[in-house]
Amino acid sequence: MKISDVATEAAGISVSNKVVAGGATTGLFGWLTQINWIGAIGALVAIVGLAANIYFQIRRDRRETRESAARMEALKEKCDL
Repeated sequence: MKISDVATEAAGISVSNKVVAGGATTGLFGWLTQINWIGAIGALVAIVGLAANIYFQIRRDRRETRESAARMEALKEKCDL
């Protein structure tokens, strides 16, 4: 795995977490001020951020699974198992 792929995933996760927080804050503001379109936009932004977060977390999980399997294979070869 290239370092640029890992950096892209880390940046994507970080940005999507901030998008979820921003969307939730906007939605809360819209709800408190009773401005429906602001609340709807905030909810939409939070949902998009959540979807991006899920996407990048799945990519991270797959990468870590491959890395773990490679480490386990290297250890088995080293121990002659």
